Amino acid sequence: MYTFLVTVLLMGIVKKNSLRDYWSTDPMFATPFFATLFSQNRFLILLRCLHFVNNATAILSDPLYKIRIVLISLTSAFGRVFVPYKDLCIDESLMLWKGRLAFRQYIPSKRHRFGVKFFVMCDVKTGYVLDIIVYTGSTTDIKHYEGLGVSGSVVMTMLAPHLGKGHTLYVDNWYSSPTLFQHLLSNS
Repeated sequence: MYTFLVTVLLMGIVKKNSLRDYWSTDPMFATPFFATLFSQNRFLILLRCLHFVNNATAILSDPLYKIRIVLISLTSAFGRVFVPYKDLCIDESLMLWKGRLAFRQYIPSKRHRFGVKFFVMCDVKTGYVLDIIVYTGSTTDIKHYEGLGVSGSVVMTMLAPHLGKGHTLYVDNWYSSPTLFQHLLSNS
């Protein structure tokens, strides 16, 4: 499983047009390292059979129930293995998704207008992702703060472990509000 995850992470770094291109033998496009990890067929079989939850005990009211356990493991590991520098940034990101999904978003200003919306907190100096929240509409996993709305609640939820540690936060105008700034100032 470790080798499979390494392969998937490398695919995020080495961009190709399709999965099959990673095992191409064409000298112009070849990336032979992937073939040393897995054969193409073995990787595709593992990818097709990848499953993280027992359907019999699944919580169907959670739209992310199939990946919730992996998401929790990843986000907790993000915070454990890296101590962020002074400057932090929170912004949204849209991952292209053309399929059917109850919480698919339409954002006309993004390059890919339809997709899954993420709130991401990163360290400004390194770009390291410290926290991710997948936006699922009213069931989004955030703590709601009185008077802050969704954007302020997202900021406070993501920033909670870092409050009082002297960080500087950078956000765009969607997150900015006098109420949020007062709330952050009162929490140092």
